[in-house]
Amino acid sequence: MEHVFITDLDGTLLNNQGYLSYDSEQILNEISVSTPHKIAFATARGLTSAAKVIQHVDWNFPVILNNGAVIYDWPTQRVLEIKGIESPLVQLALELATVKGLSPLIFTLNEQFEEGIFYQTNPSAGLQYFIQLRPNDPRFIEVPDLKLQTLTWNTQALVMMFIGDYDTLVPLKLYLQEHYNENLKCLLMQDQYIPNHFVLEVSNANATKEKAIAYLQEQYNIKGEQLHLFGDNLNDQGMLKLEANTYAVGNAHPEILQLAQHRIPTNEQDGVAQTIKLLVNQIL
Repeated sequence: MEHVFITDLDGTLLNNQGYLSYDSEQILNEISVSTPHKIAFATARGLTSAAKVIQHVDWNFPVILNNGAVIYDWPTQRVLEIKGIESPLVQLALELATVKGLSPLIFTLNEQFEEGIFYQTNPSAGLQYFIQLRPNDPRFIEVPDLKLQTLTWNTQALVMMFIGDYDTLVPLKLYLQEHYNENLKCLLMQDQYIPNHFVLEVSNANATKEKAIAYLQEQYNIKGEQLHLFGDNLNDQGMLKLEANTYAVGNAHPEILQLAQHRIPTNEQDGVAQTIKLLVNQIL
C-alpha cells in the first residue's frame, strides 16, 4: 500500500536560512523515484517562491500553495483548485486597514497562472524588509492606490499579508474574526525571517491546508493510515488535527509539539527527510 507524505516547508523541511539541504534533497528524490510512495508539500508560499527552494526535488503528487488557497498538480503543472478572497471583502479589509494605518501585500493569481504581489507606494518597514529579502522578484508590483487597483484588476486575491508589530495587527485580526469569520480566515504568527515582526495573513475561510488535504484524500482515496503530515507552526494546526500520522519537528511551536503524535529531529537536522526515509524502510 502506497503512503503519502506531505510536509510544510519553512521551519519544517527547510533549514533556518530557508533552503533545502543537499541530504534532504537526495533522500526525497530517492523515495520519489525508487518507491511507489508519494511526496508533496503544503506551504504558505506561492509557486514561484516555493519553486526557488525545492525545484530540484521530483515531487510526484499535487502540492498545496498559499496556505491552501491553491492546489497545484506538480507532475502535470496544472492548477486543480483555487480559493481566492471575494473582491468586496478585499475592499472591506483594505478600508479597515487604512483606518488603522496599515497596508498589505496582496498575493494574486490570474487566469494565465501568473503571480503578482501588489503593494502601495511607501510601504511599511516590515513590508520593505520582506521585499528586500527578494531582490529583482518580478512578482512585486508597486501601485499608488491599492484600493483603486483592486477595483480594476483581472486577477484573484489569494492572501492579504500585513507585517508589523503585534499590538498593531491584533485589533485588525480581532475585528475581521468577529464580523467576517464565515468568509475570512485570519492567522497571526511571528515572522520566521524578519526580526521582531509579526505577520497577519487574511485569506478565504475555506483556503486552509487541512481542507486542501481533505480534497486530495477524497480525490485519490487516501486513508488516514496512509497519510503522514509534518509541520512546525500555527498555520499547520488544522492539518495536524486530521486523522493521519502527524509529526512535529523539534524546533516547532510549543502548541504544535503538543498537538502532533510524534516529535522528530529539527529542521536543521533534516528531521523530515530522515523520518520519511525511516518510515519508508519500515513500510517496505
